[in-house]
Amino acid sequence: MSATILLAGDIGGTKTSLALYSRDTWPAPPLQRQTFANRSVDGLGTLIDRFLATAVSRPTVACFGVAGPVLGNRVRLTNLDWQIDGPALADRFGLDRVQLVNDLVAAAMGALLLDDSALLTINGGRPDPAATGCILAPGTGLGEAWVVRDQGRPLPRASEGGHAAFAPRGEVELELLRFMQRRAGHVSVEQVCSGRALPALFAFLRQRLPVPTWLEDRLQAADDPTPVLVDAAVAAADTGPDCAIAVATVQLFLDILAGEAANLALKTLALAGVHISGGMVPRVQPLLDPDRFMAIFSQGVYHDMLTRIPVHLVLDPDVALLGAAACGFTAPEQG
Repeated sequence: MSATILLAGDIGGTKTSLALYSRDTWPAPPLQRQTFANRSVDGLGTLIDRFLATAVSRPTVACFGVAGPVLGNRVRLTNLDWQIDGPALADRFGLDRVQLVNDLVAAAMGALLLDDSALLTINGGRPDPAATGCILAPGTGLGEAWVVRDQGRPLPRASEGGHAAFAPRGEVELELLRFMQRRAGHVSVEQVCSGRALPALFAFLRQRLPVPTWLEDRLQAADDPTPVLVDAAVAAADTGPDCAIAVATVQLFLDILAGEAANLALKTLALAGVHISGGMVPRVQPLLDPDRFMAIFSQGVYHDMLTRIPVHLVLDPDVALLGAAACGFTAPEQG
């Protein structure tokens, strides 16, 4: 029997969003939705207990997008000390099926359902709807995935491409690579293209640019320097105090992102389009220059092909939650 009510979840390193969807109204908005902080909680089961205690309906199946590699329907989260076991959760909550998918697989499926109001187009291009599409998501880390088509059916594919080696482009990025190698040895693209990367980019650039006293004071007082750097750069791009080093830090991040988006598009031949999701890019969107982005994105032998690829910024923060529901509703029935 097909699922009537599905429990979907987007499980990240810092927060978890849960929602109930009805097959009868899908893909309408959820019947119920709630977000929880993960800190001081022993695992996903506790959050499901809390959510279902006030649920408007009881789910029969569940699908969770999880920030980590899923093996055998089990996963240990990359940035949180949780282990999630799909079959064990199904037994605990009396569900017919619990499906675990990588969070970027969920985001890739969710992006297919978004309308224009949930996207900011960097490059309109000329999409091929039958071709592969890809998604990358700089948040705390960097996630990557893609969707291939089999007789019109979307088949998402997981990746740990954010942990592949950083490929510098130009002299500044070559110097950045040497700087990072002295710190870490192997340098993944995630280490220079994510929220976690911004303090390292700033540390590199402060060898070249002065740091205003007020920015130094704010950084010293902050538990997390990333929001301080983002706020300073966005303010400087508007009418706030001048802060060349914060702007340069964010711009370096965006330049590396453009190069990595092109790398992923080329490796997957993503002629259907590239979606950029995650928490970082919407926050720094005032500094994103589409012309500069595309000048980097379309470099190389396949310049003409790359200029035809649509590039969209995802504005909907619930894209992975929506995609987890899509994965759950399209999963093969068991038994």
